Amino acid sequence: MQTQTITDYFVSKGEIKKTQRRYGSSPIYYLEKDRDKALDMLIQTLNGQEKALVNKVRNEKVINTSHLSSAERYISQSLTDFMKTVSAQDNQTGEKADYLYEQGLDLETVKKIMNKDNTEKKDQNPIKKSINNEIKTYKENDDISVTLTKNGFKNPKIVEKEVFICDYGSNNLKVIVMIINKKNLTKKDLINAAGYGITYKTIVFIITNAQKTASNKSFGSLVNIIREEL
Repeated sequence: MQTQTITDYFVSKGEIKKTQRRYGSSPIYYLEKDRDKALDMLIQTLNGQEKALVNKVRNEKVINTSHLSSAERYISQSLTDFMKTVSAQDNQTGEKADYLYEQGLDLETVKKIMNKDNTEKKDQNPIKKSINNEIKTYKENDDISVTLTKNGFKNPKIVEKEVFICDYGSNNLKVIVMIINKKNLTKKDLINAAGYGITYKTIVFIITNAQKTASNKSFGSLVNIIREEL
């Protein structure tokens, strides 16, 4: 107990670092000079998807989160030992964007990498549009439109296939609605849905006819399931 108190004291002073993620039953304590060794130990606790994202960030150093899948954006929240997030203006779109960068980089270095990437992208044609620019007005003339309307979702706009941003409720709250037509709704589907919620900073509704559904308790009110014959 006394050893733990002493350790926590030095952690609070910043002289000893501590991982957020646990290695076994406890976090890893380390000196700054040994950070890479500590993270090499910690990476052993990651699953395949988490390792893939860590390696992507390590290779690219700085990544605009709009270039990640919704699942990757969700997963990144549990990988703060390996990466951090910063908000900045995307010089290509003029819009505010979130960037993931490798843990250990200082913000000045991150800024230089971002500026270098933006300069290189100016010569590329066509330039990728932001997520918001990719949303298209959805034509209300098919079965999906009927399904959305009868569940209270209005003014749907396409984010991508069978994923929509809609007005919901008396206050016209912007929400994400996913239509998933499959027998089993998996944990991967729920993680993907949560990623959209994080990206658009709102709640997600999944309309599905799945007979079996993975538990969504760990997502709280972020991911909500509506059962419907599709």
